This record gives sequence, C-alpha cells and structure tokens, in this order.
Amino acid sequence: MPRKVVPIGPHVLTLIEDARADLACAALSVREGENEPTFNLSDALPDHADDEAVDAFKKAIIETLCQFDADELRPAEQRCRRIRALAEGKGRTSLTTIVEQKFDDDQAQEFADQPDPLCRSIWVFLNARQIFEDAESFHFARQFRDYGKMYDAFEVELEKAAVLDATSVDEAALATKITKALELKTNCTVKALDLPATSAHPASIILIVRHGGPLSSVYDHRDDGRRGTIYFRPPNEATLIYTPSMRQIEVCADSPVVRQEVAGVFASVTLGHDVSQKPLTWKRYNLSRFRSSLQLDPPKVEGFEIKFARVLEAEIRLGNWSRKLLLKVAIEDDLGEVADRYLRPNNIFRRADGFSRIGIAVAYNRVGDEKERTLNITISGSKSCNLQSNKDPEERNLGFALLDAWGILSAFKQIDPSDLRAIFRQLVALHDRVEDEVSGAYLREMGLDPDHMIQGGLLERRGRQDIVLIDHDDMVGEGTVKPSIHEGMVRTIGPFGQSGGIRPATDLEMYEINRQWLHETVVRLMKPLLNKRSSQVLDADLTLLGSMQIDASEVPVYFARRLEDAKTLGRLDLALRSRDKTGVGIVLAAGTDHPTCLGPNVVVPILTNLSPDGEELVVAKNGLDLAFRTNLSLARGGATPQVLRSGKQSATLYVPGEGSVALVGADQIKLFERLVAAEKTGSPDVQVKELMEGLGSRSPQQAFRADMWDSLLNVYISKGAKRGYWRLVTTKLARESVPETPAEEPV
Repeated sequence: MPRKVVPIGPHVLTLIEDARADLACAALSVREGENEPTFNLSDALPDHADDEAVDAFKKAIIETLCQFDADELRPAEQRCRRIRALAEGKGRTSLTTIVEQKFDDDQAQEFADQPDPLCRSIWVFLNARQIFEDAESFHFARQFRDYGKMYDAFEVELEKAAVLDATSVDEAALATKITKALELKTNCTVKALDLPATSAHPASIILIVRHGGPLSSVYDHRDDGRRGTIYFRPPNEATLIYTPSMRQIEVCADSPVVRQEVAGVFASVTLGHDVSQKPLTWKRYNLSRFRSSLQLDPPKVEGFEIKFARVLEAEIRLGNWSRKLLLKVAIEDDLGEVADRYLRPNNIFRRADGFSRIGIAVAYNRVGDEKERTLNITISGSKSCNLQSNKDPEERNLGFALLDAWGILSAFKQIDPSDLRAIFRQLVALHDRVEDEVSGAYLREMGLDPDHMIQGGLLERRGRQDIVLIDHDDMVGEGTVKPSIHEGMVRTIGPFGQSGGIRPATDLEMYEINRQWLHETVVRLMKPLLNKRSSQVLDADLTLLGSMQIDASEVPVYFARRLEDAKTLGRLDLALRSRDKTGVGIVLAAGTDHPTCLGPNVVVPILTNLSPDGEELVVAKNGLDLAFRTNLSLARGGATPQVLRSGKQSATLYVPGEGSVALVGADQIKLFERLVAAEKTGSPDVQVKELMEGLGSRSPQQAFRADMWDSLLNVYISKGAKRGYWRLVTTKLARESVPETPAEEPV
C-alpha cells in the first residue's frame, strides 16, 4: 500500500514539535493574505505541565494541517523558516542585539521570560513584527558580505574617524535625500540602530532603508474561475553598516546603483563628506594570482625598504563555502614548500579553485630609520582587508601600495559622467555582446582602457589566456602562451613546438563584464532623453526606460539588446506584443542588426542616432522623432499585409490594425509569406498540405513555440472556411467569426 505523503514542511513540523504549544498555535494561525487558508486550530490550549495533553494537542495540529495541500501550507512554511532563522546560531545573536536596543523594560522582561530561543523568536514575531524584521535585516547584512553581487564596501576619506551613534543620525533627512537620489515614486523609510562591538566586528551603526520597487502586476486566478490583475509595488530594502573606526560604509542591496547612491547620501548627510570633491571609493582584492605561486617579490615603494614579504596563511574552500582548508606557517617557513612536503607536490593548494583568505607578513623599515618593522596583511574574500582598520596611515598606505604592485588590489572610483558620455558608443557595443568575458585585445580595438573600466566597476580581471589562435606565417591553429624575455610581451608556441611569434601580454588578459553595473550605467546615460522615467527590467535583454513626448503624446521607450539573435528576437517580440495596450513605442536597439518594428513598436538603433560630442543628450532626440513618425504606420500594421525579411532566418509580419510579429526560422517565414500571397490574390484560404509543403513541420502549430502560437491563433492566423484550410486574419470581424481551434491539423 503506497505511503501517504505528508504535506507539512520541515520548518512547520519543527515549530510544532519544539515550541511551546500556545506559541506554535499562534504562529500557525497568522494569515498575511486573503488567499491563505484558515486552519481553524483548536482554542482549547493544554496545560504546559501536562505532557500527555501537550502531545495530543500537537498531534491534533498536525492532523489538521495534513488536510491541506502543500501549496496552501507554503506561506506558513516560509514564516516558520524566518522564525527559526532568528532562533539559531548567529540569527539568535542578531535578534538579541536589536531587541536590547528597541524594547522597553517591560517588553525586555517578557522577552527574557520565554522558555527558549525558538519561543523568544516566535514571541517577537507575534508581538513586535517591525523589530523582528529589523533583526532579519541585520542578520542578512552580515551574511551578504559573502555574496559579491549584492554587497559593496566603500571607504570614506575623513581627516579623523567621526564619533557617531544611532541617535545622531537624522533619519528623516536621510529618507528625503535617498528618495530624491533614487528617483522613487513613493517615500522610503530609514531606521538607524547601534551595533555593539563583537569579537569579529568593531562597533558600528546599521541603517535599514526600505523603499518601494517599480510598479508591477501579476495575474490572479480567482475562486470563481475568472482571471484578474493584481497591481503592486514590491518592497525593496538596502542595509547600510558604517564602522567609524574603519571609516568604512558597507551596503547590501540588489542594485549597484542603489548601493552607491545610498552610501553617497549617508556620507554627505551624516558624515559631512563632500562626495563631489572626494567620491567614495571601494577596493577589490583579487587572490587568483596565488593559484600559480605563493611567492611574493618585494616591490619598490617610495619611502620604504622592503626586506621580504611572505605568505604565512592560506585558506581555500572545498567545493562549497561551508568546507574549508587552512594552512598556517611560521615567518621563517615557506608556505609553498611546507605544502609540497606534507601534502605532496600535487597538493590541493596548487589545484585550488580559489582562495578565501590570505595572510601576508612584510618585513620593512622606513627610509632613514634603522628600526625593523613588520606589517601583517590579511585579506578575506574579495572585499575585506584588515589594512583599513590599521591606525597608522603610513602603514595603511604601504600595505595598499604593496597589494597594488602585486596585482591584488583594484580601487573603484566613479567615472566622470563626461568621460562616460565620450565612450557611450563602446559601452553600448560591449553590453550587446553575448559573451561575458572579453580580451584585452578586443578592448584595445574598441578604444577602451581596461584599468579605467576596472576602477569604474564595469570590468573585473579574470586572468590570462593560456590558449590562443595562431595565424603567423604559414602556421594556423591553436598555440600555448609562454613567458618572454621582452618586458610586457609573451611568446606563443605552436602545436609542434614551433614559434608562433610574440604578442603584448595585455592583449591576452581576460576580463569579465559586470553586466548589472554596465546596464545601469548605459540606462542612466539615456535618462535625460525621457520625459517620464520609470525604469523596469522586463527581460534580461529588454528594459522599459520610461516615455518621451512626441506630438503631445507620451511614447513608451524601451532598451533592447541582442536582437540579432533569433531566439532573443522572438522572445522580446512576444513580451512587447503582450504590452500592446501601452500604444506604439520606441525600442532603442543596442546593435545594428534588427527589424524595423518589434511588436507594436518602432525599432531605432542607438549607435546611428548619437548626438554630437559635447551635448548633454547622448542620443539625438530629433533622430528618434523622425524615425518614429516615419515608421509609425508600419508599427500599426501598415496599409497592406506583408512579410519583410531582415535576414535569412528572420522577418517581420505586418497586418493592418495589428502590431508587427517577429518571425524566426525558414518555416515561420515561408508559412506567412504563403498566407499573405493568398490574401492578396483574393483567395485567402490555403489548404494545409499546400501551406506546409517543403517545410519541416506538418501543421502551422508545429512551427511555433506553444506561447507564441497561443498569441497568434485567431489573431494573425485562423482556420479557413473549410476543414483542412488556414487563412491570414486581416480584420477583427474575421477573428470574431472564426471559432477557436486548439487542436493540431496534420497534413
């Protein structure tokens, strides 16, 4: 007999089994939405001292919940997961830290009277939800330090560390400034809390910034079977931690622009730091050089004499972040030799995917001073280094100079807007690339300086190419890269050991594009073009920028990339046709290979409509106006049905009164060319056998993906008057007169 599947999740089950019965029942009775079910748990709470009654009560709760589906129990499971997260490990400390600051004496006593950490977490969730959420934000902020895509650490160049606490933070002024800086449609809220010093972190201040995201919507299937639309503004959050002793601002948020703007406003309003004169900087630490060698050559640093520099500590991760291997040696040891001697020559440190911690000892003396000194540098991950907390400014400068000379350090400084406008063409072309990695040679051909791009956060180093394509004299094929006696050059060796010539080492350096930051930089440069700004990412390759005014009308403006890719073109066409109620708009294309229209929108290439150098608008508004007016009629379907090819595998279908349709692949193009030709002859019905002759499918439906076919059926293509025939739909009247036919009609 098959075993019955229990729908209750592990977090709900743990809460029922481990928490006090009354608190578990109260937590499970919480409903945060109309679509959540009501469990109707018993109000007859047992005596806490009666174990048998408590066990029976908990079994009754489980039996009641087992009557519901797993989908119906999912909201309760998520709430229980949040409660448990603040009852275990560092979550327990996070909750206690916030509670101690925010509760009055009576609340603090009631909190302390709860029997265990789980019950205390439940009690705060039920009785002080805002404080519970603040504790969650603090807990996540510490965790996000390990997630580079959501975390940045900025440094503030203050003459001396500012003495601050949460009471000195003007929350209202910060909220007003942040709302303006982020161009939010609704006001944000700011809450400041003190974080006491711990063994791992100095005393800090935490700011929790809560704000609304772009207006969005989802379809809702109602109980009566009808479909409705729910409009909502998703809640977003940024968490900022300022550590006065380190002069460091840490920000967690899902957008690099939000991280930078929030940090800048805090530095300006709270610290009195002039961001326009001294922009905030962040530093990145690249430990990849230690994959090839743990040796460090002492460089020349003005004002200092370096005796030696040695790696005394190296930590690697084994498969995932929870497993690690740490090797430490004394200052007189060579860590690489120790690893080879005790872990064998082909040891894990030589094969490490990456290093998570490196400790370096530097022996030095200052010029003119006989005293020998030692500087310890510890780098943890890509964004943390102990140098920032070093109280000696000369030692801090020495340490950063050494890390820079070894190629470990790269410092971020925001690129001046005028410089960004000057390279706007290259930024757009870079963003249109399919691959995330680019070579130094490619960047040089584009006229971009990799070091400048890295400082601006647009690129990150990814090592050097080991294999290259050789096209030298009569030799063509893959070759390997070897060192050269010439400074700044490398040798290439062919497959049989023959010389393939020398190349600049910088050409073979590989870089990874910071997609999110590059995208937001390009979008920000185009914003002055818009009359209304409401940036919203609709797809990885499609963004709604806002609208611009043309002939007294608000025209939606989109930014699209990779339109030369057939799959991307079809996907974005479907997404834009689903938004046809917004009217005819403009799609700014990053590339030059694109159709004239995409959905009910005119496509305009950005790179052929740039403004002259020196103008504020990077894109010429007059060019967009002209392109829009010229192709407005075509975007609405044109005067007659037609299929216009834009390549061997891409074309656009135009039908009067309807938006255009992007056709991808020979089958789709040929199919609609035949339907259009039949319509123009006055005999619109085409037999399915004739329609599909020579194509790779037997039915029109088979030539399209399911979602695209659903969008075309009875809108652009429908059953003919007789069975086995298809026709092009040209009028709304024709669509209404033809019944829906979801089934396929094979040849």
